Amino acid sequence: MATHSLKGIVKGVKYSPYLNQGKLTRYDIARFDVNAAKSYGLINLGTPGNNLAFSKWVSPKRTRTYPFQRIYNTLGLSTKKVTIIPVIKDEGAAGDNDRINAMTFSWMNLMNVHIVLAWYEDAEKVNTKNKITNQVLNVESVREKLLEISQFHSNALHWNTNHFENDFERIYLNAVESYQRISKKENVVMHKAQDHLATLDKFKVDNQFCVETFKRVTLSGSHAAALRETVTLHELESLGEDEKGIFLIINYQGGEYYLTADEIYWENDQLVIQESKNTTKDKLPSKSDIIDGLFKLILFANMEQVDIDDRINVPFVTRLKLTGNLTGNLFLPTSTNRVSNFCQQNHLSSARRKTITLLNQEAGMNDFQIWITKNDA
Repeated sequence: MATHSLKGIVKGVKYSPYLNQGKLTRYDIARFDVNAAKSYGLINLGTPGNNLAFSKWVSPKRTRTYPFQRIYNTLGLSTKKVTIIPVIKDEGAAGDNDRINAMTFSWMNLMNVHIVLAWYEDAEKVNTKNKITNQVLNVESVREKLLEISQFHSNALHWNTNHFENDFERIYLNAVESYQRISKKENVVMHKAQDHLATLDKFKVDNQFCVETFKRVTLSGSHAAALRETVTLHELESLGEDEKGIFLIINYQGGEYYLTADEIYWENDQLVIQESKNTTKDKLPSKSDIIDGLFKLILFANMEQVDIDDRINVPFVTRLKLTGNLTGNLFLPTSTNRVSNFCQQNHLSSARRKTITLLNQEAGMNDFQIWITKNDA
């Protein structure tokens, strides 16, 4: 088992989605209510063809509510992309307590998606438990930032950096104050305000919020290993949950970001960079799971170069592995006949046949592989 330094170079991101949901709902900016709006759509800015494509997160923790699927549904549009993220989601002492981290910041920068930080200002108690639900974001602040983005004439990296530097602390404190207010109004015990504030203090240098410190502090656990630019590779084996492959990604502007891959291994003298989705109860993972995996592949598929230690520009392939209660294997992209035969062999429904057909097109258009096979359960 050897330790290696992994680096990928991304000069630009191009991607053609095929599993997106079609026509998006439109909203006028003057009446845009982030709470009433769907999870993604278009915001009309008042002049023909002048729109923002938006998505919103329920929680800053991406593994809970599939925010990448929502962003994915805006990718095929040529307009600016915006994603609205609560800086904290405290569900009460009996619930989860999530904060935004640097991985999200980095990922959105590389995807050229503008972030709008938001805070929850109201909620309701869940029965007698110390837990809240039906959380409501502050509408005016979100609308204000959307208007600012519409007039911002640089890329998402510059917007996100400025937004975090100028607004993170204020929005974070608004969130903490709101949860204290909700605690009194609903008579519910929340996570301690002093713990939220102690976390905020860790992001500061000379009593000012610092983006670089925020990155360093929130890249904890397995992500902290990325700061040492090392990862353990296993020959033809998956990495453990705490040993996911972590790449140092460098973009054309010289920015450095850290992103994870589920599995990294050698196969036929090629480095395989793989995301994996599995189901033990169905024939294919859910559409949300599949799109979540596709979204993570986008940056890896756009790497123009991968280096390992002193080996420059090693051959690599990017792959999404989908496992379920299936017979046989199917590697995409492939011929329509092979897709049809695999679907017939596994008695797949028309909806699943359509999904695989679209995945075949998506893999071919975007130069990555999809491996559909049986699970090991």
